[in-house]
Amino acid sequence: MATNAGERDIASIVASMFYGDVFEDEVFPFPRFSESQIETAKMMTDAVEKFAQDNFDPSKFDKEGKIPTEVLNGLAALGLCGLAVPEEYGGLNLDTTLYARVFQTIASLDGSIATTLGAHQSIGFKALMNEGNEEQKKQWLPKLASGECFAAFCLTEPGSGSDAYSIKTKAVKNPDNTYTINGQKLWITNAGLAGFYSVFAKTEHEDKNGQKVEKISCFIVEKEREGVSFGEKEDKMGIRASETRAVYFDNVKVPASNMMGEPGKGFKIAMNVLNMGRLSLGSCAVGGMKQIIGLATKQANNRKQFGESIASFGMIQEKLATMAANVYASESMVYMTTGKITQGMSHYEHESAICKIYCSEKLWDTIDKATQIAAGNAYMREYPYERLMRDCRINLIFEGTNEILRIFTALAGLKGPSDDLKELGKVTDVSKALQDPIKSLGVLTNFAKKRVTKMVATKTLTLVHPSLETQGHNFSVMLKDFSISVENTIMKYGKNIISNQLPQMRIANMAIELYAQLSVLSRTTSILNRTDISDSDKEYVSLLTELICRDSRQNFTRNHKRLKSSYDKLVPKISKHVSEREGFGFDIIDF
Repeated sequence: MATNAGERDIASIVASMFYGDVFEDEVFPFPRFSESQIETAKMMTDAVEKFAQDNFDPSKFDKEGKIPTEVLNGLAALGLCGLAVPEEYGGLNLDTTLYARVFQTIASLDGSIATTLGAHQSIGFKALMNEGNEEQKKQWLPKLASGECFAAFCLTEPGSGSDAYSIKTKAVKNPDNTYTINGQKLWITNAGLAGFYSVFAKTEHEDKNGQKVEKISCFIVEKEREGVSFGEKEDKMGIRASETRAVYFDNVKVPASNMMGEPGKGFKIAMNVLNMGRLSLGSCAVGGMKQIIGLATKQANNRKQFGESIASFGMIQEKLATMAANVYASESMVYMTTGKITQGMSHYEHESAICKIYCSEKLWDTIDKATQIAAGNAYMREYPYERLMRDCRINLIFEGTNEILRIFTALAGLKGPSDDLKELGKVTDVSKALQDPIKSLGVLTNFAKKRVTKMVATKTLTLVHPSLETQGHNFSVMLKDFSISVENTIMKYGKNIISNQLPQMRIANMAIELYAQLSVLSRTTSILNRTDISDSDKEYVSLLTELICRDSRQNFTRNHKRLKSSYDKLVPKISKHVSEREGFGFDIIDF
């Protein structure tokens, strides 16, 4: 199965939306699995499910806080340690879509195992795949793909979590061309299990002015090197069977040949690695949701109260419907993205971040609703709900917290339109520009024409299925509103947008809802256009699409209104009081 060797470069769908554009020919039809992909996916997922049935005991893994060695060996024998590794290095050479689909199945069976395998290959040795030279790949990829050696991604430090560029670990170049690494990394998955570490450290460089500056570089560090040590295994709330430890580097000497990629380019390497990690996390969330909705539906059908199955009660039905919508929307977004990557989309950082945010939050919403349906049973450890809830919570935190990814989505998306408006930005704002009408006339006239066009005319989705015309029209109106909001935000805040997180959040939330709707409309259109799909299935996805689009439109509208209103001005004022009081601050008897 070929890897992502697209013959054309497809533009980022989300980046285009910040300009108010959707290139329909790139979005419709929805990326469909080929016959060979379907065959491979079925073969692999069947093998994984059969192995899990005979060897997985998630409750036992959780209680003991360990995945048995024989289970890891069995997973490796299935090829699950080298899913995307080229065949010449001993891997299965799966494309991005198949990689995601296999991980979806793994995550539906056990979160700790999905975390262990994901930390190994989605991020652990991904820098080697992306940036390693031929000698490094020949030395390491066969061991990593076979499971002979596991990998770990060492970026996070005690003082630098989301702010990755502020890491303190340093690699000092020695006269003999080696590097000495000193520092520590925190919360590293697979730390004690691994033999291969992708370590990010500050190195010294000379800028164009001859000044010494520090930049991040990426190194291979082997477990057996002198000076590598580990902290105790962390006692985590969830995914307890996966291993998490601190890693310490005390005068660890590595050859220059252990550097991956160019010197000083480590930050970009790390961000590219995390893009893929976030996307696989999205597919894992889809697998988790499908497992959970299966449990909840069985409970709702079998549990009887007042002489009736609780599945017939309106408030339970609302939960089941929302859970199904969560799955359908999340799955559509993940496989829209992987399909476009497989077809040739090379810049997918926006889509990857959005998939991670949306899917992890819908997973959390799904387990919350399932827990409520199971009621008292869910609170008892003999049932899987409480373990699943503990396992699910981390997804909103690792691979970049959802707050940081919202900041990234907003600022990265705003950058393109702000660059286009930079001539307008040379004057402080529109009102000052009008003070010098001769100088500013051309810039402002062109800008005004574009603004009027956006405000008056709404581009319509022409390829959406006729039965989805209303949803397609609503999307187009929202896309127009979003594009205008993007420009308004740029003009209002200018460079100060960097320090204003609430408008960033609003912009990001609007972009997330638009991508969710577009992915769903594309997928449902493809399903409705097929002749080999039953009427019942078509009705089901049509109803899901209507529910998703209605809820998404409400979420979009709320963020759109709050971006323009004074609502967000209340937040810092209230928060200031809370911080000063170090809590709520007074008791009912005080007032």
